[in-house]
Amino acid sequence: MKKKKILSKPLCMTLLICAFAYGLILPFCWGNNPLEPNGTLSLLCENRKAFFWVWALLNGLGSVLNVQYMYDKLGNKKRYLDVLNILTFLSIIMIALTLGHSISDWNPKRVAHWVATGGYIAFLVASMLLYFLSNIRRQKLFVVLSACIAGILALFLILFVGIGKSGIMEIVPNALLQIMLFVVNFTSAAKLKEGTPTALKKSGTSVK
Repeated sequence: MKKKKILSKPLCMTLLICAFAYGLILPFCWGNNPLEPNGTLSLLCENRKAFFWVWALLNGLGSVLNVQYMYDKLGNKKRYLDVLNILTFLSIIMIALTLGHSISDWNPKRVAHWVATGGYIAFLVASMLLYFLSNIRRQKLFVVLSACIAGILALFLILFVGIGKSGIMEIVPNALLQIMLFVVNFTSAAKLKEGTPTALKKSGTSVK
């Protein structure tokens, strides 16, 4: 089956690389220190919203389309995962829409920003982890991928507890997740072995 044009390899790869590079550069602009509590992207860009929107769109589209590309490459996707992908993208759009809120109290805009941030993390991780876990009996590859996602999530929690709210908490886990998607989608490191279960052939197509 011919894959959709929107899931073309050049598009997905370009979005992922651009999101990765932009996500590493932006937090250090204008003398910002990502290690400080006020060094987060939302505070850095509260008066530079255009730069944040570029980050949000690159990361949102880069993540969602590459997760979809991964589903097509490895096969056996469940339909509910598409819903998680949609919620992932809507969450990062909501993060951008609630930029520029006061941090002096827990006002509605600030609460919405945090809820959207938590939603983006939860929906993105779930869209990958649930997919890996649902296929874990197929091949050992999915055991490794599940462990990688769990490790990235654990690192995020360690940074959040150990350092607190900071830009590093955003940069490192996000970059690792993008590297993981790149390796899975565009290298032979995450290649299915021959002789996959018959059930796989009935659902999902393989991207070559």
